[in-house]
Amino acid sequence: MRFPLCRLLCLLLMTWSVQAAEMADEVAQESAVPALNMNQIGHAYVRLVLALGEHDPDTVDAYYGPAAVRDEVKRAALAPAQIEAEAQALLLQVDGADSPQSQTQPELLSQRREYLKKQLAALVARAQIVQGEKFSFDDEARALYDTAAPHYVEADFAPVLARIEKLLPRQAGDAQRTLAERYNRYIERYAVPAAKLQAVMTLAINEARARAAKHLPLPTGERFELSLVKDKAWSAYNWYQGGLSSRIEVNIDLPIPVSRVIELASHEGYPGHHVYNTLLENGLVIGQQWPEYTVYALFSPQSLIAEGTADYGVGLAFPGKERLAFTKELFTAAGLNTKDAARNLEIVNAARELVPAGIEAARRYLDGKATAADTALWMQRFLLYSPERAAQRLKFIDKYRAYIINYSWGEELVRNYIRANGNDVAGSAEQWQQFFQLISQPRTPAMLVAADETDVVIVGADINDLADFEDFIATQPTLDAFASRYPDVLLVRPGMITTREFRSDRSRFFPDLDSQGLIIGGRFN
Repeated sequence: MRFPLCRLLCLLLMTWSVQAAEMADEVAQESAVPALNMNQIGHAYVRLVLALGEHDPDTVDAYYGPAAVRDEVKRAALAPAQIEAEAQALLLQVDGADSPQSQTQPELLSQRREYLKKQLAALVARAQIVQGEKFSFDDEARALYDTAAPHYVEADFAPVLARIEKLLPRQAGDAQRTLAERYNRYIERYAVPAAKLQAVMTLAINEARARAAKHLPLPTGERFELSLVKDKAWSAYNWYQGGLSSRIEVNIDLPIPVSRVIELASHEGYPGHHVYNTLLENGLVIGQQWPEYTVYALFSPQSLIAEGTADYGVGLAFPGKERLAFTKELFTAAGLNTKDAARNLEIVNAARELVPAGIEAARRYLDGKATAADTALWMQRFLLYSPERAAQRLKFIDKYRAYIINYSWGEELVRNYIRANGNDVAGSAEQWQQFFQLISQPRTPAMLVAADETDVVIVGADINDLADFEDFIATQPTLDAFASRYPDVLLVRPGMITTREFRSDRSRFFPDLDSQGLIIGGRFN
């Protein structure tokens, strides 16, 4: 049978159209990326973090999800370039992903999205670093921790060093010693004897726990074990085990002063890392069924929140005179003279103001502007480190690089955030409430920085007679009395936000207040 030419052409066109449509469908099916919901993105994120951990073990600080997932990741053996590409692909899906909280808890969902986006972006950057990509110190900090710390100069620390020099008691031969040598000789006199360290540390952790439990809903069954270790690049570490359990390790390579015991107990334990991890597991993994919190990627914005809140938590748990009172208890437990406790704590608190110098030391060293030897000497001069402590810190910087910003800079951001959203009364219920929200909900450094960027207040004078000022503060004045006595000094009152620059003069004062709102101490910055 013959077909007219026009009918034949029409039939061929119809056949080609059907075939083309079928081919297009097949291509679309092969190339389309399925839309993922938030939990699926969370599961995929966990696998990618574990996958990068196979190439870079320090990446995975903690994992307490199913062991089968880790086994699957090992078998898959993704290359760092694949991990980077898949993390970038996941990042593009977060904003449009569905979640059970879409209608009932929109604010919590928004926080979750921001958290996952920041964590995925940091995972991309860390995968690039593992592949050999080089970043400057500040660029690495922004890429991994969602913020960069301020820059400091040597003059920033001169007033604090001068104050410490006056506070340190004089001893024979001091004229031939550097300030760092004098400081370390003094501090090491108050080191906890090795035979008593386990008991003294346990006493401090238990006290910190009792204080935290008054203000925070500690999960039932939370627990920790304490171990003393050696030959580490860090002074202490919390290894979260999951199941509301932590293993706290304290490095005894160097002597542990009594003043450091309270810091370690609070930072690693209560209300620091142990509480942070148990609240996240209890509230977000068990409560919300969010898989992304079953893994803790060390080189990520989560670490700034973790370290910043842990450092801030020391003063929160032991505010003002309460810290001195418990320091005396530790002196007794360590077999030391409690009459020395007040001056010891005053000197230690002054030395803490030098901590930002560690950021500058790491920045100069990692950016190639100072050698390892020069950096060690710089830390001895401006951080008052012993040569042994400086060597240990260099090992830390070599291993963890820009991670160092998460401590003092993280604490500064946390402090400013809590002041803005709570109040400035040390250890108050309002501060504990804001602290609880920071450590139990999704948070990113950008959320803290946003609260810190407001009005600029200019002041024109500073305090020249420091002895007179300290005598005035000893009277525990009111805020109004301070403003009347020093009208040209900016008094950062509760809820006031100021600029973030580091001031080397005494033109801005952050007071510590007791429960009645009286000034019991504070700091210039």
